[in-house]
Amino acid sequence: MIRISVFFFLSIPLAANAHHSIAAFYEPDATGEVAGTITEVNWVNPHISFTVESINDDNEVETWTIESGAANGMARNGISRDVLEVGTDVTVVGRPSSRGQMALYASSVRRADGESVALRGVGSRPDLLQASAGPEPEGIFRVWSRGRAYGDHVNDSATGFELPYTEAAQAARDRYDPVTDDTALKCLQQGMPGIMDNPYPIEFVADGDDIELRVEEWSVVRTIHMADYDDPESQVFTRQGYSVGRWEGDTLVVQTAKIDWPFFDDVGTPQSMDVDIVERFALSPDASRLDYEITVTDPATFTETIALDGYWTWVPGEEVKTYQCTPWF
Repeated sequence: MIRISVFFFLSIPLAANAHHSIAAFYEPDATGEVAGTITEVNWVNPHISFTVESINDDNEVETWTIESGAANGMARNGISRDVLEVGTDVTVVGRPSSRGQMALYASSVRRADGESVALRGVGSRPDLLQASAGPEPEGIFRVWSRGRAYGDHVNDSATGFELPYTEAAQAARDRYDPVTDDTALKCLQQGMPGIMDNPYPIEFVADGDDIELRVEEWSVVRTIHMADYDDPESQVFTRQGYSVGRWEGDTLVVQTAKIDWPFFDDVGTPQSMDVDIVERFALSPDASRLDYEITVTDPATFTETIALDGYWTWVPGEEVKTYQCTPWF
């Protein structure tokens, strides 16, 4: 086996796609390096993992747990599990555990044969996409790839957004423990609005008079009621809520209520069942970009209405893949 060497370089952030509390488990501004032999591989969503066994300076065996991006993201970048075969000697570079564990969130792997593989995020390599030979999709009705999710700027923060929280909401945030409370670790399908703050493609599909919004992550399908919709107040509560939409020119405006999901984000900000959400999906003139604005009103959580924004881009050939999640425990 290869002997282990671990180095920490402060203030050198990795280009990792921190999502689902990765920032709560790994150092955001440090880099570690581990060399050893792969002994086990789990090629799954929401994050692949593998173990590396090594011999330390005291000639003792150590087992490191390595985590990285999702299996879906690896596939989009042409990375197969063959690069991480059991028995392969590797050197792994990544973010070390912030909890004193022998663990890394990997950004790259170098094999003993000299091959180096960047464990990229979820964005597709353009050369791997095959654009459809059919006509260009109409308006908003196409697959959209993440340009910037509304939470990207706080992905490397274990505390998330700086927003006007109520005292009760801040107290709940302080009590949150990602080890026991993170729903992603249990593969629980995320509810609104957090499901819209994700790195995977989305797709709008016409469904009669209504619109289906298909989200790759957790294989979520939202129904946006555009005509002859029922009184929202008469609807049952669900994780995605009850959504009513309307067109303002090329902008789709969606109002969602009746949401039964306990969290606003993935770092423990609580959400009440009185939350009301308005989304605006604005199509660019050349239909290459979809701008997004979300406003959230929840007096139990925020002292005022908050607004966040992001955007998606159209990448011909991209598709919404099946998302199969494997719980961590």
